[in-house]
Amino acid sequence: MGKKLTNEAETELKRSIENLHRLRIAHTGWKDILDEVDDLIDYAPSLNEPGGLMIVGESGAGKSTLLETIRDRYPVPELREDCTLVPCPIISIPSRPTIKSVGQATLLALGDPLWNVKGQYVAELKERIACLTKGCESRALLFDEANHFVDGRRSDSLSQIADWLKELSNSCKIPFIMCGLPRSEAILNFNVQLHRRFNATMELSLIDNSSENVSLTTFNKVVKAISAHDPILSRSGLLDGDFTSRLFVASDGRIGLLVKLLGTALKIAVRRDQIVIDTSAFERSFQRSIWRGAVGKLNPFNPEFKVRRLNKPGEPYAGTTMDPATRGKKS
Repeated sequence: MGKKLTNEAETELKRSIENLHRLRIAHTGWKDILDEVDDLIDYAPSLNEPGGLMIVGESGAGKSTLLETIRDRYPVPELREDCTLVPCPIISIPSRPTIKSVGQATLLALGDPLWNVKGQYVAELKERIACLTKGCESRALLFDEANHFVDGRRSDSLSQIADWLKELSNSCKIPFIMCGLPRSEAILNFNVQLHRRFNATMELSLIDNSSENVSLTTFNKVVKAISAHDPILSRSGLLDGDFTSRLFVASDGRIGLLVKLLGTALKIAVRRDQIVIDTSAFERSFQRSIWRGAVGKLNPFNPEFKVRRLNKPGEPYAGTTMDPATRGKKS
């Protein structure tokens, strides 16, 4: 059991973990997507019809953080008394969405105080969104959790939502950027024109189909960048020997899960009054934050563990589309 920290030490620990979660590490795949987004937004005014980009990635890959980064790259240019400017609003798609609920979520993201007024018709929602994107000088709409469009939906329902998204795109005349789990792409298959506008799907991942070494090299850079922001992490030998490989398989190469693992390990070490994070702290952290069933040689930080992906049946990454053996290449 760890020692009880003083209020000051507890505050410092909380600050360290918050800083860890706020870090944005620009690895190669991240930069490629940001470059694509910049081109999409910058060239949109000169095109006859707005474009689109689908960004997919497994849970913990950093998709929501990426959307926040895109939003922050296009800050409000000035404060206006006559209106509120919203260059790149993030729309969180509700679970089991309807056309109405997606429309209301979009109005909310645009700052409409009447976003949830009862009795609004679907056509009215579309007109108000188009009017607000123009008045707010929006340059793109960013849709998060796009997989909610397809989760447990019938094909006729999907077709209706896809048609509405295409019509909304026509009305707003700005790019749509969607982000979600890999199955999110299915929504594009229900409207030919919508699919044509989303001329690219990009995957946010550190796992590379062509070479695991390339993935691990990139992951090493990510671990080095993260550890440089905390003195305990920097002293803990995260890049020594095969330890980075263990971190890689423990997180499946997903930055969100890596940060979660490191944050929990940091908390355990500090409460044990350790100046470095030892392997037992990481072993406990993996059990606590990622997989409770990781006992003994099934735990990446146990001495008996043989370094491999944890993608067998019953393991945390079983059946994920990030498996290099089964996953299709990104567009």
